[in-house]
Amino acid sequence: MASSNSSRNPAFNRAHYARIYHIHKLLCTNRYPRITKIAEEFEVSKRTVERDIEHMRDRLGAPICYDHSKKGYYYGEEGFQLPPLSITEEELATIFLGQRLLSQFMGTPFEKIIQNAFEKILAAIPEDDVSGLHLINDMVSFDVKSLRGDEERVLQNYSKLTAAIGNKTKVWMRYYSASRDKINERYVDPYHLRYHQGAWYLIGYCNLREAMRIFALDRILDLKNTEGSFDIPDDFVLKDYLSSALGIETGNKPQEVGIRFDRHQARWVRERCWHHTQRIEPQADGSIILRITVAGLGEVKRWVLGFGGHAEVLYPEELREELVKEAERMSRIYMK
Repeated sequence: MASSNSSRNPAFNRAHYARIYHIHKLLCTNRYPRITKIAEEFEVSKRTVERDIEHMRDRLGAPICYDHSKKGYYYGEEGFQLPPLSITEEELATIFLGQRLLSQFMGTPFEKIIQNAFEKILAAIPEDDVSGLHLINDMVSFDVKSLRGDEERVLQNYSKLTAAIGNKTKVWMRYYSASRDKINERYVDPYHLRYHQGAWYLIGYCNLREAMRIFALDRILDLKNTEGSFDIPDDFVLKDYLSSALGIETGNKPQEVGIRFDRHQARWVRERCWHHTQRIEPQADGSIILRITVAGLGEVKRWVLGFGGHAEVLYPEELREELVKEAERMSRIYMK
């Protein structure tokens, strides 16, 4: 029953909180609203309106009572007001843009929480202002990568792993390793979940390899929570663990990588910070040499290939040899 992200509608659904504020207005003006009429006005079921009233009572503290003679509801205490929302137009615009960026949480339990938060905000402001905010859609857009893998599987794995991380309990998994093209079973101590380039990853201690590993959630074919407990070592610091990665991939001991970018590409490379260890050395011919200290050379290799013939790995030799082999394979393909 998995659905693609493209089929989801990320726009705000104001219905729930719009009904609540409408009911509040009717109660404040002593109009004794009836569930049936509200349901007809908003084209929802009576049970939906009943839940709205329950929410107002239980979560917002509204003193709602029922008058049997008038067959409608009223406030048992005068002067009750829903919690106020004070926010500027600039803040609203920022929040609206932030919601667009939060699309990375599609397919996780946070999706509904985020949706509800924005419903509350928009339901508390005039409709004209909301319409004005939606004009931002025509002015600003973001290239946020959609969630990789089967959405339903990722969500299930995500939910189980957040529980295991919170309880500090081991998980058993059947995992497909793309680099080895093999499926293995293993127990893992889950430490942390991280989103990177459209995919969710688990960082944890692999009992099979007896070392720290990073697992892609969409490649976890089967996952079970266990009752076995674990403790995160005192010397484990997530920031330090990822500090040697160019992105998400870590490897053996970090090593320095030197890459020459020609004059054409240098103008763009020097504009960005690619890694916190980087050093850029301008050359007489207009080219530059970028030096970074990283682990996980596979990720570096894929990154360099993206620059085509404008980049040359100077060292380490093993990475240079890998790129030579890749270039030879590409040459055979295109020189047929």
